Order: sequence, then C-alpha cells, then structure tokens
Amino acid sequence: MLDLDDRGQLALRHVLDRVEASSSRPRQVSEVIQASWRRAAAAGLRPDEIHAPYDEDVDDDSRLHWAAAPAMSAVGADLDGVRSALLLVDRRVHVIARWTRTARIGVQMDAFGAAPGFFCDETLVGTNSIGMAARTRGAALVRGFEHFADAFTHVTCASRAVVDPFTGQLLGVVNLTIADPAPWELMSALVGRIVHETQQRLLDRTSSTSSALFERFLEARRRTKGPVAAVDGTSLFTNAAGSRYVASSDREALWAWARAHLAAHGRPPGPSYAAGATCEGVHDGRDLVGALVRFAPSPGGAPPEGNGWVRLTDAERSVAELVAAGYTNREAATKLFLSPHTVDYHLRHIFRKLDIDSRVQLARVLDQRVGASSPGDAVGPRLGRNG
Repeated sequence: MLDLDDRGQLALRHVLDRVEASSSRPRQVSEVIQASWRRAAAAGLRPDEIHAPYDEDVDDDSRLHWAAAPAMSAVGADLDGVRSALLLVDRRVHVIARWTRTARIGVQMDAFGAAPGFFCDETLVGTNSIGMAARTRGAALVRGFEHFADAFTHVTCASRAVVDPFTGQLLGVVNLTIADPAPWELMSALVGRIVHETQQRLLDRTSSTSSALFERFLEARRRTKGPVAAVDGTSLFTNAAGSRYVASSDREALWAWARAHLAAHGRPPGPSYAAGATCEGVHDGRDLVGALVRFAPSPGGAPPEGNGWVRLTDAERSVAELVAAGYTNREAATKLFLSPHTVDYHLRHIFRKLDIDSRVQLARVLDQRVGASSPGDAVGPRLGRNG
C-alpha cells in the first residue's frame, strides 16, 4: 500500500467520486486498476490537469515498426466507420506510429495524446492500458471510467506487450483506442491478433518479402548521408534527411509514384513527386516488393520548393494560416476547437515539412503562396487576427 500525501489523497478522491458518479461503473473496480490509481496519485499527478509529454523524435524505422505495420494496417482497414486509432509504442512507452481511417479521427485522437511523439507511461499520464501492458509485459484493458485522467474517460483502450521472440526483451506495445461505447472483448482479440502476427513476422523475417525492402533500406542508410526513403504497399522507412521530404502520411502517394516511375523505366511519369527524385526497384526474385527513393537536395539542403505545402494535411494548413496571421497557439486552438498541445503538434509537423523553424518563416511562405496565386486559386486570402 502506497502512502499518499494530502495532494495524493485529493487526487485519488477525485477519481473515486468520478467513478461513483459514472453510469457505466461496475459493482467493484478491480484491484489492478485501483493499484494503478494509487501509483498515479503517489507520483503527484492531478487527474484534471494531465497533458501527455511530447517528443517528436520517434523511432519509426525500428524492427518493431517493420514487423507490426502489415497487421496494424490490416486491422485498421477492418475498423472502417469506427472512431478508433491503432497505436504502436516502443519500449520507452513512446508512441512511434498510428493508424486511423480518416484525418478527422486523427485530429480527435491528437487532442488527448493518442499520436506519434507522445509518452504514455503511468507516471506521466496516469492509469492507461499502454503503460500497464508495458509494466507487466502482458495485456491490459482500461475502460473509459477506469482511466485516472479525466481527459481519457471517453475512450476505452486495449493493449498488449510485444516481446522479442529471440531475446525475450520488451520491444513495445500494440494499442487499440476506441471512443466509447466500445466492444471490449473484440478489442482485446484484435490486439492479440496484431501481436501474434507481429511476432510471427519477427520469427519469419528471413522469408518475408518485406524483409528485402527493410534490408535494402538499412544498407542505403549506412552508405549515404543524403535523403533516402524505402516504400512499399504497407511501410515507409526514411533516414533523418529523408524525413524532411516525406512522412508516414505520404506513403501511399510515394508508392504510387515509385511504381509509375519504375514502369516508365526510369523516366518520370509526368510531374515528379519530388523534383530530382530517383528510384530503383527492390525485388524478391522476380517480384517487385518495394522501391528505394533518393531525393536530390537543393542548394543548402532544403527540400525542393513547393514540395512541402502539398504534403500538409487540411488540419495542418488551417493551423499554418492562423499562426502565420499572428495567432498564438492558444488562440489558434480556440478558433479551431483544438487543444493548445494539438496545435503545437501540428506546428512541429508544419515546420518539418516546410523545412522552416520559425513563425516568421511560416508567414513568408504564406505570403509567397498568396502572392503567386491568382484570384481563383485555392489558397485564398490571408486571415486577419480578427478574421
């Protein structure tokens, strides 16, 4: 039993009162969940003021990502019409990848930290199935009212740890988050399926066609400091320089461009996906299983002009326009009905995709786009502070 100070006692009482008032509460909350609440309270967390810490440096070219991506994509496709997100988390309990069906769902999940870059450790965000699965190296299910943080009470989360079949070490966690009401038993089954298929891919890696792409990418990354990416129908791997040109949201478009490029025998099929980009096929026997794409850096190492803006999502463009017009993150969040840390999350991606590092540079990008646009162009006028 953990000894709680006055602040911890107040935090725990807040959670207990909230659960007592919940219409979906069980007759008795499990001791496992209660113990997690006590740990969160002892860590000094307040359920009404929790914000997941964020670090944009994600390890999304790891063995775990390679092994889990096909199963995550397949299960994600089966969840069409369900407000859900599949999260892949590394051993640091740091979200490295997410699969959602629509951009709108992605924005909703961003609002409470269910997105790449956020940490889910129990001591940082309180009771949650990701942190519990990592802690026990097993499975965990946390229903909405069982979360410690008030911000998480509208979602149910099922998670299971992924253990390296060769070393027995924890590789990470697979998570399925669904907005309540959620089919709890089905969620656990789907997560179990993903973990099983992930571990099978790790065991069968030498015979998997996708392993040829991953090995080719590792070889290219070792031999070049230039921007490079490897892509196929389910995965996208980039080195640090390549991440300035493409992100996970670009995988489908980049793969389509690469296939067309290869079908044209190296002659770019119409407008290039990225000026100066070249690609070579990756084969398993006679079968094309992927492509290695090399980007030609422009002078100064910046991505080709104009490539960044087309990669921004609708949400990112909305944030960019407001920030460029002088809105603070908090003001932009209020106008877009988002949280401030979600705006910050979008802004980090905007800066990376546009290869800029300040709001002043962002304003210049918008000015250049408006100046180069005719009255009928889709860019539209700059927003004023009161617009």
